[in-house]
Amino acid sequence: MVIMRQTLACCTRIREFSIDFAEQERITTYDGLESCIRNCQSYDNDSATSRGDGDVTDSLNDDDSRSSSSNNAFESFSSQWTTKKRDDQGSCDNGNFYVKGKPAYTIQFSDVETMKDKFAKLLLGEDVTGGSNGVSTALALSNAIINLAASVFGELWKLEPLAEERKRKWQREMDWLLSPTKHMIEFVPAKQSGSNGQRLEIMTPKARADIHMNLPALQKLDSMLLGMLDSMDNTEFWYTEVSSRAEEKSTRWCLPSPKVPIAGLSDTERKKLLNQGKLANQIFKAAKAINENILAEMPVPSVIKDALPKSGRESLGEDLYRILTAESTSAEEMFNSLNLRSENSALEAVNRLEGAILAWKERITDQAPVRRSWSFVKDPISELDKLEVLLSQAEALLQQLKTKYPNLPQTFLNVTKIQYGTDIGHLIMEAYSRVLLNLGYSIWIRIGEILQVDISSNPNSSAAAC
Repeated sequence: MVIMRQTLACCTRIREFSIDFAEQERITTYDGLESCIRNCQSYDNDSATSRGDGDVTDSLNDDDSRSSSSNNAFESFSSQWTTKKRDDQGSCDNGNFYVKGKPAYTIQFSDVETMKDKFAKLLLGEDVTGGSNGVSTALALSNAIINLAASVFGELWKLEPLAEERKRKWQREMDWLLSPTKHMIEFVPAKQSGSNGQRLEIMTPKARADIHMNLPALQKLDSMLLGMLDSMDNTEFWYTEVSSRAEEKSTRWCLPSPKVPIAGLSDTERKKLLNQGKLANQIFKAAKAINENILAEMPVPSVIKDALPKSGRESLGEDLYRILTAESTSAEEMFNSLNLRSENSALEAVNRLEGAILAWKERITDQAPVRRSWSFVKDPISELDKLEVLLSQAEALLQQLKTKYPNLPQTFLNVTKIQYGTDIGHLIMEAYSRVLLNLGYSIWIRIGEILQVDISSNPNSSAAAC
């Protein structure tokens, strides 16, 4: 207990030193991210009234037609994150990022005791017996973030402001769970002049590049989503509890159903919801792009790599392999040939494609033939060329599947990367981005449901024209 108190006091002194240092330095904020996302919405009041009759949720999907991948939406404003500076948020100097330590909540003694309890369980790998049945620290932190989001947001059946206690809990405990990232560094080579004038090459500490870029962006997306929920106050729509199974009147499970006035929503409220729906969609794409980039950087566990089939054709199955080997087939045509009927079948196809892509990439890397720069006789298409064509087709179909099903559950390969991951930074950022993309998607869906009810309750309302 004495050691824990000394450690806590030491961490407090370090934090106070970092705060003082940040206040003296030039400050960089990521407020530009919010303005860039809002600019990406391209919401035009005039065009909103000239779409004609149709499903209102189609207007929320307009961004998908302009950007087939979440990476495109993310890259459109990612270059502007570090351009806007202000003197009251944080500090960025020589690649090191500092955050001004002014939390939006007050820390009480009970909060410190709760923090000790949580971190003790995390260090034990969620095994309070102290045995060998616990998980790694990285996975324990990842699970803690997911569980915290589930306890605060739930499945988000209603669009309403969060209770102040739940909001404080989210902000307070996320600060605790993200605190290890403040001490993650990497060593980079640098030159130093010795006392005798000799130039020496040394290794200097620097903030981890992925943490330095992704964490401030995710925190900004987090605040934007919380602000969006806070704005759902004094709305024209409301919710009523409706039985999830109408034929079973004795059931106790009820789901909230959105309701709107008989005359429909007002033009101001409808435009506000459409604008917020587009914003939620852009936040979802940005968080998803970060999540995909982090998962791509995480290595495939050797235990899973050895267990997967070595042949791409064996991983695909005959049906998928026949689709990929068809001549002059585009990604859209290959997708239509799959005849998918549910998300489960789409997820199975994605798992098979990822297994085949991994097998083909390993074969291409292992062979690595030396191509002759010239030849008097034209060689026939080699086996390696065929593999590269199949790999290109498989990647195109995989991207098409992820575009058509934007919120698929995690694939088998990604689940194993997380389960066997040992990099604490990767797993913290992956869990944080996964929580935010799910929250953004839920808000987007809930807004679409309200607009659908607006049309179905009053077909003569002006909502149909939007």
